[in-house]
Amino acid sequence: MHKPRRRTNYYERFYFEYDGMLYKSKKNCCEQLGLEYGSVLGYRRVNNCSFTEAIDHFKGLQEEQQFIFRNRKWLSLQTCCDYYGLNKYSVLHYKYDYGFTIQESLEKAIKHAEQLKFKYKGKTYPSFPQCCKQMGIPTNTVRKCMKETGRSKAVALTYCIKKAEERKYGNPSPFIYRNKEYPMFTKCCCEYNIEPEKVRQKSKALGVPLQRALDYFLLEHPVRRKKEFDKNLSESTSELCRTYGIKRSDIYNYLRRNNSSKEEAIKHYIELNATVGSEPIVFQGVEYVDLRECCRMLDISYRWVCEKILNQELSVEEVLLYYKGKKEALRKMEKEPIRLENGVLYNNLAEFCTALKIRKKDIYGYIYANDCSVSEAATYYADRQMVSEKEIPQIGDHIYKDLRECCKDQKVPYRWVCNKMLQEDVSVQDAVQYYKRKQEKRQQKAQRQVPVKGKMPEPQHVNVLGKKYESKERCYKGLGITKKSVQNHMKKTSCTFEEAVVYCYEKKLEKQFEFRGEIYKSYNACCTAYNLAQEYVAIKAKREKITRQEAMEKLLAQRESEKTI
Repeated sequence: MHKPRRRTNYYERFYFEYDGMLYKSKKNCCEQLGLEYGSVLGYRRVNNCSFTEAIDHFKGLQEEQQFIFRNRKWLSLQTCCDYYGLNKYSVLHYKYDYGFTIQESLEKAIKHAEQLKFKYKGKTYPSFPQCCKQMGIPTNTVRKCMKETGRSKAVALTYCIKKAEERKYGNPSPFIYRNKEYPMFTKCCCEYNIEPEKVRQKSKALGVPLQRALDYFLLEHPVRRKKEFDKNLSESTSELCRTYGIKRSDIYNYLRRNNSSKEEAIKHYIELNATVGSEPIVFQGVEYVDLRECCRMLDISYRWVCEKILNQELSVEEVLLYYKGKKEALRKMEKEPIRLENGVLYNNLAEFCTALKIRKKDIYGYIYANDCSVSEAATYYADRQMVSEKEIPQIGDHIYKDLRECCKDQKVPYRWVCNKMLQEDVSVQDAVQYYKRKQEKRQQKAQRQVPVKGKMPEPQHVNVLGKKYESKERCYKGLGITKKSVQNHMKKTSCTFEEAVVYCYEKKLEKQFEFRGEIYKSYNACCTAYNLAQEYVAIKAKREKITRQEAMEKLLAQRESEKTI
């Protein structure tokens, strides 16, 4: 007969009693009391005491951390900071560096956090950088826009968001080039060893997508050109056009426009036919032989339609509707009367352009660039024309009949001169002289940067603190200061070079920190050398009212004693 096994009390040996309460284990006791089990074990080992005494020690520390703030008892500073959304170390900064109580430090931190809050489009954010981060815009970009244009934070952020959306629309991510997908446009440029900014400039100058601009640069470097075409492309152009149903005139037009090879042109139209097709299409109830015939009947650029279909992956009907609506809007815009701010009335845009000798495409370009009405664009060009004609430009002894002729002769942009006269209300001579000086400064700077071959620049001797140095670089190296700090101080205070060097050298001496007979560059460098936490040393020195050197000695001695144990 099988005897039942005796009930074991194995788990009872782990029970732990503390303050009249029985816990399953010592670890369970620490968890219930809100203590770190590892910290209690470490304190017991270092101080050679019982587990109960270690718990009593941490319970005492826990009670010391409790405080009352705004009629509420808080168990720890971290809990209070989490509730009010504060940084714990900011509160400790007020407490230890300024000697405030914990309640005063919390009030200061809460007031500071309220001042940092930023409201944008009806929503409140903890700070302006946090708002920029959630909007996906770098804070430095917005601040640069504010500095250059004088806009407020909200207006500058809205402008940067709009520009980012435009870039994303014109340069979608991921970027696809030659049937390969890249996470971004710059990664593609890195693979082909081409500068992204040059590709963007070429794309903007030619009015073509980034893919076409990349093709242009790759064709300028035949060694890097990749041959990824069909084997059939070794045949003659006429046979390939017959095989793939391509017009020879399209091939030669593409060659002239893009300065490409025949292989690139044929591959482009093979992809185009695969995407668009050469079959009959029906648009708004009318059947056309193909897309080319439809574009010709609607007076729409076939090339623009094809590029939009390829680059933005839209359907043929969507692209045709887009360009048809755009054309109708332009035609309607041309027929509307134009009334300027000075009261002059023109029957239509053609009459206005003829009277003032302005091209229509300039008006359209200003409308698209500034998102304004026809009247605003016309008023701008009329004001510019009036400004250019109201004064007779005289530069030196030479008198010009026309401002355009003056700008061309002086080699300054006509548009820039007119804009400066409009915006700042200055004379023709001042505007022209301003841009001439800018160009001269730019040329002088370029000449200084380009060294003359076979001629070494003469070193500039400097006398600082009673010592003569062969050059400024030797002075920086001898005194142990940086060139950037000296230049920044000179820029801020407009002082001489010698005064800036003396100031930076005195600042360097103030930062030096001496410990155990050695001089360190700074207090932080000393803490790094001994692997000590800077904040912990500062807090210990403040709490015990001793110097930081003495606090470091105590911490190092404590570390050595722990190693021996």
